[in-house]
Amino acid sequence: MQDFMVTSHRRAELYHWFTALFAAPLVDEEIREFGGYDMHAFLDSLATLDPLRDAAETFRRQAGRVLQLTEPQVELSEHYQKLFAEDSLLDTASLAQPEDEGMMLMSILLHQHGTRLKDDDPLNACNQLEMMATLAIAGADTDNETDRLALLDQQRELANQLLIDWLPPFAGSCRQRDSFGFYAAAASLLLAMFSMDIHYLNNVAQ
Repeated sequence: MQDFMVTSHRRAELYHWFTALFAAPLVDEEIREFGGYDMHAFLDSLATLDPLRDAAETFRRQAGRVLQLTEPQVELSEHYQKLFAEDSLLDTASLAQPEDEGMMLMSILLHQHGTRLKDDDPLNACNQLEMMATLAIAGADTDNETDRLALLDQQRELANQLLIDWLPPFAGSCRQRDSFGFYAAAASLLLAMFSMDIHYLNNVAQ
């Protein structure tokens, strides 16, 4: 049980981190953290996992490039707007047609748990990532076995019915459209992490 709690909190940390990367343009303070010890230690920990090694190191290099920009916040924000403002890649319906069952699940989860983001659109990629974090934390923090298993089932359903369909084309579109490369690297790392996570949910977690 202790291993499950540690793993769930770690999973939630990752989903929260990716949500923050994509939900809004990064501010100066967040960008400065790219050069700090905590960020390098975080990426080092990801790079110890074989499926994440290349993606984590690519993201590290791209984060270093951001720090070398003349005006990092302004220039990175411009790249963000090109990808995620109009015709936003965060609109998952533009990437994959959601199944009715998955949409209903996400709508119910949003009603039950809410979101820390500005809107409660079930098709918003960041709402779905944030919900994975919320469910993982809730599952780790409950002492009720029935509730814990139900929360795990909800994570499996969300991952298998929604995220698995839009995440690969999301990463591919970021690679095609991101001329600078930072968000393409972030999306590739997200996809690599999710591929590990859905394997964990489908084959290990109980």
